[in-house]
Amino acid sequence: MYYTEVKVSIRFKISGLIVVLVFLLMGGVGYAIINLVRDSFLEEIKLRALILARNISFSARDPLIENDNLPLFNLVHGALRHEGSVYSYILDTAGRTAASPAVLMPSEVGEDSMEIHLANSFWQKELTGAIEIPEKKVDDNQYEAKIIEVPGWLKNVYASDTIGPNEQPKPAPEPSWTDIYELAVPVVIKGVEGSVTRKKMGEVHVGIDLTSLQQTSRRIQMVVGGIAIVGIVIGILGAFGLGALLIRPLKALVKGVAEIARGNFDYRVRKRTNDEIGDLTTAFNVMAKDLKDKVLIEDAFKRYVSHQVADEILEDPDGFAKSLKGERRQITAFFADIRSFTTISEQLTPEEVVSFLNYYLTEMTTIIFNNEGTIDKFMGDCIMAVFGAPVMHGDDVYKAVKSGVEIQKKIEALNKERIARGEQDIHVGIGINYGEAIVGNVGSTQRLEYTVIGDSVNTASRIQGLAQSGEIVVTHAVYQEVKDFFEFLPMDPVKVKGKAKPLAVWKIKVPIHTSETYPLRTPENKDKPKPEQEGPKPFGFPSPQPE
Repeated sequence: MYYTEVKVSIRFKISGLIVVLVFLLMGGVGYAIINLVRDSFLEEIKLRALILARNISFSARDPLIENDNLPLFNLVHGALRHEGSVYSYILDTAGRTAASPAVLMPSEVGEDSMEIHLANSFWQKELTGAIEIPEKKVDDNQYEAKIIEVPGWLKNVYASDTIGPNEQPKPAPEPSWTDIYELAVPVVIKGVEGSVTRKKMGEVHVGIDLTSLQQTSRRIQMVVGGIAIVGIVIGILGAFGLGALLIRPLKALVKGVAEIARGNFDYRVRKRTNDEIGDLTTAFNVMAKDLKDKVLIEDAFKRYVSHQVADEILEDPDGFAKSLKGERRQITAFFADIRSFTTISEQLTPEEVVSFLNYYLTEMTTIIFNNEGTIDKFMGDCIMAVFGAPVMHGDDVYKAVKSGVEIQKKIEALNKERIARGEQDIHVGIGINYGEAIVGNVGSTQRLEYTVIGDSVNTASRIQGLAQSGEIVVTHAVYQEVKDFFEFLPMDPVKVKGKAKPLAVWKIKVPIHTSETYPLRTPENKDKPKPEQEGPKPFGFPSPQPE
């Protein structure tokens, strides 16, 4: 089974996170405010009920002792004149009502109009659902309070008692309130003088309607909910604005990365903010500059060594750095020089000399690089190359000789074109030696040059001077390494500078051509003027191609 990865913009991630945070914050604050207001209202209701119940309790002591019912009726009836009270009753020591409970019920005027009704049918009765006061609280003259549902006895009052002046049977509708805060206070008298013992004479119960509290809570919930919605909307807008503010420089950085990937190392991203994204932009621009410098260095480095060698060096720069310290190594030194170039160049302008040398050296360098050689230096029309440094291969000697053969063949092809155009042909002598040399950086603290020095290099230079036009002369050490791959012709031992004994040298069998061996004119050009009649063209180079 394959799953497609869904890409979610960072703008939506940031916006979603901020919306969630705003939602949680507004929800938490709203919940805290609602609870705080609810607790404050409940505390106020409890205080109101407690004061009312304490006053009734204080006034009910003597009537309870004397069993005087009329004052008790007046007390429970008067308790309902206070706002929010929905019922009140007084219990005697046996737990029965000492007076008819007073209850708020709808009047004949309408359900919205309430009047105080004395539930006479519940006089001297035990009421179901009444809260109980623990004995310990009675001894401490404390109260008991709870939020309860509409008690069963109150529902029975609404269902069985009658309303109206004529006491006609007419059940009252169900009460509109659902939760009631009931508070019970014991009616106690002290014992004998000096004693802390208290005697319970009865209880006063007061029920307070929590509808106002619920309505207030709902209003607060609506207000807080509205504020939360506004806050969430503002949070969403702010989140998207912040996301856009953050995305804009990030998109610029993404575009910059794409430009760098395409090789446009001159591309720079404008720094718009002075924060972490601004620091990232600065770091990106520094990186782009460093990459450009690195590419320039790599490109320049590849002008000195072949691309294959350059890649190997760049893959292991630490190993290459160690080789720069200088070490003895078996290398193949290669020298190639144009014969009689000084005489020929005297017939050319300086611009023509430089143009031709650049063309010739480019062609020769390409061959050397293709065989993983390294250009050590250009000395006028002479090329010095090294095979086996800075990177060694198992076939460096073979590739050096192969490069010489390919160069001579390239010169042969060039000469055919030149002679056909009436230009003077050129010839190159090549010398190759294999032996030990010191490889590393040589120079001063201001300028260093990676090169090879040693007797083997000097010997290669000497035998290059022995090579005639079109010849490749190698030492016996080279011959021993590649004699199975090329056809050699023996030469007489030669005496070279710096050597006490004559040096054994060999010549590779390569066709040598001069202007006499090339056909100067084809049959179709037989009747045309000779090239020399068109003007002196002793030495030429390919004409520039039209753009």
